[in-house]
Amino acid sequence: MPSVAAALIAGSLAFVGATVDDLAGLGAQLALTEPRHRPRVRRAQASGVAVLAAVAVVLGESLRSVPLAWFGALAVFPLAFAVRAWSTRHRGATARRRGALATAFVTVSTGGDAVAVWTPLVRGSDGSRLVTVLAAFVVWELIVLATADVLSRHERPRRWAGVATARGRPGLYVALAALVLVECHVL
Repeated sequence: MPSVAAALIAGSLAFVGATVDDLAGLGAQLALTEPRHRPRVRRAQASGVAVLAAVAVVLGESLRSVPLAWFGALAVFPLAFAVRAWSTRHRGATARRRGALATAFVTVSTGGDAVAVWTPLVRGSDGSRLVTVLAAFVVWELIVLATADVLSRHERPRRWAGVATARGRPGLYVALAALVLVECHVL
């Protein structure tokens, strides 16, 4: 049982850490989208996250011959994202209206941090632990979608989420780098 709990915690931290910065953007995107098109945008977001998870699984599984500790080098990516987030934390992001296909492409194209964190997690997991991690991803994606939908309907929480993610992003990326190192048994 502790292995299942550890997998749930690791999967949850990896997912939330790598995708929480998308929450404010998705909420803003949904706010700009006509209500009848919002389900398509939510499905596109979920599809983009599924593609990122699939890429991490394929990479993690195909690189089984590579020693797990070497995957610790992937911690450099969240650290680089932390530096970038720190240097751009005061810039305001402008939300633009996009369609569902563009939302999916943006999710995938900006998901490098997710792949960099999720690949070592997959590589370090056996079959049952991997299923648990992916189940955590599904639950958290549903929570993200529901929260973004709520944010899209209220200006004040949407603004607060944007400020909070901008301020918290550098520390979050540093924590993700530490998670990569722990999962790869480097720390």
